[in-house]
Amino acid sequence: AVTECLNPLGNSNIFNTEVAYSEQAAVRPKEERDGGKEMESLPEFQLHKGRLGVTRVPDLSPTDLKQVSALGLIELTALFDILDLELKRNKGPKRKSTESRLFGVGLDTLVEQDQKFIGNTRVPLILQAIFMCIEKRGLEIQGILRISGSQTRIKNLQQRLEKGFYDGLFCWDEVHPHDASGLLKLFLRELPTPLLTTQYLPAFTAVQNIPDLKQRLQALNLLILILPEPNRSTLKALLEFLLKVTSRKEKNLMSLWNVSAILAPNLFLYLGGKNLDRGEKQLAEGTAGLVKAMTTYQDLLWTVPNFLVSQVRKLNENRTKRHPFPDHKLLNFLRRIHNDKERSER
Repeated sequence: AVTECLNPLGNSNIFNTEVAYSEQAAVRPKEERDGGKEMESLPEFQLHKGRLGVTRVPDLSPTDLKQVSALGLIELTALFDILDLELKRNKGPKRKSTESRLFGVGLDTLVEQDQKFIGNTRVPLILQAIFMCIEKRGLEIQGILRISGSQTRIKNLQQRLEKGFYDGLFCWDEVHPHDASGLLKLFLRELPTPLLTTQYLPAFTAVQNIPDLKQRLQALNLLILILPEPNRSTLKALLEFLLKVTSRKEKNLMSLWNVSAILAPNLFLYLGGKNLDRGEKQLAEGTAGLVKAMTTYQDLLWTVPNFLVSQVRKLNENRTKRHPFPDHKLLNFLRRIHNDKERSER
């Protein structure tokens, strides 16, 4: 769904990362936007390489990625403001972590304990094992992911995994793929905080209200960049798994829309309870559309925009030269620039 190109001119399907997304939104005529129509097949975008080429998330050091995250949040705030969306961030309580070793344990804790076994792992080993179980024997089974298997067996499997997973005593060959898909959904539901994080889940949900597809992708791109590392890596692994499932859709009868609609409720858990009964169908379709977009355009969404790469380079140059303009002051200066632009546009 994404290719690379050198010339961004004269093509509305060019995804340009040279210019800040908020600046593009400020000058783009409303009549050029797609009006929010849900397309059966999503269009292909060409990623403009620009003078800096293409930078992927894994290309950055942890220090640079931290700076990208901070700058990305500033840009997301500006983009939401131009699109007349409120950037709400939840501070609600997270679920209490359980005494278990796998289910109900935070991603950061899981990854930290897993790194004692595999030093460079970024995705919980239990989740990788579930993916492998389904990929090995379940990709061509009709209704995979849609059919969750026996709840009694799934509960029993959960208990056995808690006891024997790290000891190497658990045999995955005995697990039916439908039960494994049930374990996958159970794992996601029981996370102490949702995969998309309690803090940014309202912002992810709000993206469905952006009428234009390209601007929805720009917002998702920024949101993914500001996710904590374990959440971002785990989300990427999940989306790659969904692509593998849909690649066998002629056998398993699971289209991209089907798997998106099934997984969406497990990702958008903390939507609040006030108006949950009103517009549930619209909300379900909107969040499924977001999962579909993230799955289709994941290569694009895990690209670091060149305008952010340029800003990080300036921060690093400033640090190297020991310029008397500290990084936190430069970030505050960039925030003021955004605020001044917003006032002038109003």
